[in-house]
Amino acid sequence: MADLARLDQAHRDHESPIASLRNWSFGIGGLLVLLGAACFARPLVPSLTVNFFIGGLLVAAGVLRIVSAFGTYTWKGFWLALLCGVLSVVSGTAMLALPGVGIEALVVFLGLLILFEAAAKLAAAFSVPRDFPWGWLFVDGLITAVLGGILFTATPEKAQLYLGVIIAAHLITSGVMLLGTGFWLNRAASLRG
Repeated sequence: MADLARLDQAHRDHESPIASLRNWSFGIGGLLVLLGAACFARPLVPSLTVNFFIGGLLVAAGVLRIVSAFGTYTWKGFWLALLCGVLSVVSGTAMLALPGVGIEALVVFLGLLILFEAAAKLAAAFSVPRDFPWGWLFVDGLITAVLGGILFTATPEKAQLYLGVIIAAHLITSGVMLLGTGFWLNRAASLRG
């Protein structure tokens, strides 16, 4: 009898992959919804955060390229590697010094990137299993397409505000889609046994 109780407890302690995915879907989905709501409260904060993060990455990458170029100064492509490093440092510094201009450039780039993501989500919505909540993925893809289109066509005056609002809406729709996936996985786990 004790062996049976231990086996039952071991079975409960060992979480199934579906239950683990369900928990991750609920956790990440909830976190994305909360982050999106926080971004709606202050839309300029995510815009500036993204701008400074990308600007800092460009400066760091440029410095690393310059250092690596001097490490291989006998290489034929030395001057090209050095030029790429300098351009990266200059563009990153410009984004840090002039955040408004950096955000305008990011808005166009992110708009295009989000449009590609929307296409992938819409294609995925028609290739998931029949009982998967494809409607959540389809609606997320449609909303993502609208948000990408808004960003891609934003005027420079509205770019900072749009970027923050679009980031917030994108986080919320992705979070809701993950929560829907979590509910689907919960139902699949209960049907499985």
